[in-house]
Amino acid sequence: MTTSVDAERAWQDLQRIRVPQERVYDEVERCAHGDPKATYVTAVIMWVFLAGMGLKLPPWGLWVTLAAYVGTLSTLAVVYSRRTRMRLHRSRYSWRSCATFIAGGCLTGGTILLSDHLAESLALPGPSLITATASVTVFLLFTGPANRWAVSPLRERALRGQATQAVHEEAGP
Repeated sequence: MTTSVDAERAWQDLQRIRVPQERVYDEVERCAHGDPKATYVTAVIMWVFLAGMGLKLPPWGLWVTLAAYVGTLSTLAVVYSRRTRMRLHRSRYSWRSCATFIAGGCLTGGTILLSDHLAESLALPGPSLITATASVTVFLLFTGPANRWAVSPLRERALRGQATQAVHEEAGP
């Protein structure tokens, strides 16, 4: 059984599918390149937490501060994830997303440990303020380029997937 295929109709169908997909990638790239408000709010929260660690709190105060910090960051993540108009399926996150997250944590954590050690060993006044400022600066310098790098291959990966699917369809079952 054969069915006739109108080439023009097939091309229009393909364009109707491709255009919304391109819009999704445009939106994801736009979110990664712009609106740094969430990054700055995260940096302020981190600075307040790290500066507060220098107050020599009792153990229960440390745990309350840590719980407040984690709760505030979680709330921020929920609020900003609901603001995005487009969400990627979990399979669209590449190894770059995971690498960016791990590298950011290592870089920021390493900066906290190193700056704290240096400030304490040099007996500088306000070591927690120095640690907080250095760590937030590294966080802000790392976040922008890392986010752009993490989402840059999404469009190319989708195009490669479409080309692979077309080759498999041409080969037949």
